[in-house]
Amino acid sequence: MSVTRIALPGRLRCLCALAKVVLMLVCGAAHAQSCYVSGAFNLNFGTVTSHGGSSTSGVDIVCAPDYSGGRTYYYQMCLYMGPGSESAGQPTRRMTNYNGWYLDYDLYSDPAHTQLIGAVGSSPVYRVGAVVPPGDASVTTRADVYGMVYPNQAVAAGNYQEHNIPGTMRYRFNTVSGGISSDCSSGGIGGGSVGFSSSGVLATFENTCQVTATDLDFGRTIPPTQAVDGVSTIHVQCPANTPWQVGLGNGLNYNAGTRRMAGQRGFVGYQLYRDASRTREWGNTEDTMVAGSTDASGNVVDLQLYGRVPMQPDAAVGEYGDTVVVTLYY
Repeated sequence: MSVTRIALPGRLRCLCALAKVVLMLVCGAAHAQSCYVSGAFNLNFGTVTSHGGSSTSGVDIVCAPDYSGGRTYYYQMCLYMGPGSESAGQPTRRMTNYNGWYLDYDLYSDPAHTQLIGAVGSSPVYRVGAVVPPGDASVTTRADVYGMVYPNQAVAAGNYQEHNIPGTMRYRFNTVSGGISSDCSSGGIGGGSVGFSSSGVLATFENTCQVTATDLDFGRTIPPTQAVDGVSTIHVQCPANTPWQVGLGNGLNYNAGTRRMAGQRGFVGYQLYRDASRTREWGNTEDTMVAGSTDASGNVVDLQLYGRVPMQPDAAVGEYGDTVVVTLYY
């Protein structure tokens, strides 16, 4: 047997390529404990009058659960709304018709309209709470907002609105009930603050008028051997700059061109006039009505109604009365 040997000059080198191994550890999606406002705030009063008006809207607040820790979270949320584009520096909020007129209103946290909602730092603070159990489902809480248009406003009829009402929602959460500051700025195990917008507060002020009248009482008298006069007042209330006319009906016992009061023993004739001299009768036709206009401040207009019972010495003793319809045209 022969053996063959081979001599390798130099040194044997082993060239090894070093491979870089990379391990990427991927966690499941992380969920923060937080709240946010869903959508924008809006409020539409619809049609309002000089009696004012009210409406209800709200803000939807969505709060997250403990997705993986199995804990129940107790949230406290504080809602703030600053003045809108027309309300800054004013004693109340207000809408505009963009023609120099403003309609005052306010926003409240209670249906009795006693707890105003203001900007951050104002008092009282509108607080709502939510209990969110562990799992994958967020909880939505509705914070109702109650709006009121103030009564007895003298403004022009038409559409009113206000935009750019800045909203802030502060929230804090805890694993037990309590332990959170009254303004939701501190306490608990976490929290935050988010802003939200408004899509507008709207109202339509209706050109609605009202008319009232005091009784016309001729008093007590013997069967009149001369004319008996009386005076009453008709009150007209309309929005600012509204033209109107007031007409009077003929009463329940009208006959042959004469208004009459009725009693148990017959009738007593009388007449109604627009002037103190009692020469211009007041009726319900275009040429016998009283016309006027409410001023720019919307003040109530008082109209004097002049009545006269002409001489009727043969009238029977008794009590007489009539009902006359007052009609306001505008």
